[in-house]
Amino acid sequence: MEAPGRKLPLFLDIIRQAGFSTIEISRKQQNIAAREAQIKNSGLKIWSVHGIYGLNIVNPDERTRRDEVDAEIARMEDTAMFAPCPYVVHYLDRYNDPEYGKNFRKSIEDIYVRSSQLGFDLTVETAPYKPLQNERYPDSREIAEFVRSFNAPDLNMTIDINHSNLREDLETVCENCCGLISNVHISDNHGEWEDHLPPGKGSIDLRKTFAALRANGYTGPCNLEFHLPEFPDVSTLRNIRLKTELILT
Repeated sequence: MEAPGRKLPLFLDIIRQAGFSTIEISRKQQNIAAREAQIKNSGLKIWSVHGIYGLNIVNPDERTRRDEVDAEIARMEDTAMFAPCPYVVHYLDRYNDPEYGKNFRKSIEDIYVRSSQLGFDLTVETAPYKPLQNERYPDSREIAEFVRSFNAPDLNMTIDINHSNLREDLETVCENCCGLISNVHISDNHGEWEDHLPPGKGSIDLRKTFAALRANGYTGPCNLEFHLPEFPDVSTLRNIRLKTELILT
């Protein structure tokens, strides 16, 4: 769910008329507490919340890192009325400097304490492949091992299909994350970049992927996380929903 503030009620109504029943709050949607009534009046259920989780969460300067942790916790508190539900953060131990990895773990430890208190299921999202931004690629096995190291029932994973297929076989990703999958982001691409296309517009075998998700224990909702060139109407979103349902069933 992503829309400019003044268009939010209209956007929610379009989503509902298109036949959707659950939404994920985008990390770009701010001041959620102030819009709680609008969201609740829409009749849509909040399935998950995406954190803001900026790059300063791994900053080597401790004050800067802590400020970013505090901002993330404030985001959690602003959306706490929707817990229990998945709360999504990016996996940011994906830089070539190992100090970033240490800071990432420290930040997750800090954030998890408050997440658990608020009743969220903190979920770490599988990573994209961005070599041009001086990033290494942490595969799904690495991220799953990181999450399992906490041994916490309310710290799990979000599989982003659009991210993971760029470097991995999606059936293998589902197997690596078995027992940890709490949320799924779905969009399509052509295998080279995270295009965020509507399902069926790229080359990802979504039918095969969702069979693998089910085989590895995930039967929950999915967040359609695609981009459109302009503000959508009911017909556009309804057609995407119907085509996606056809692919997955």
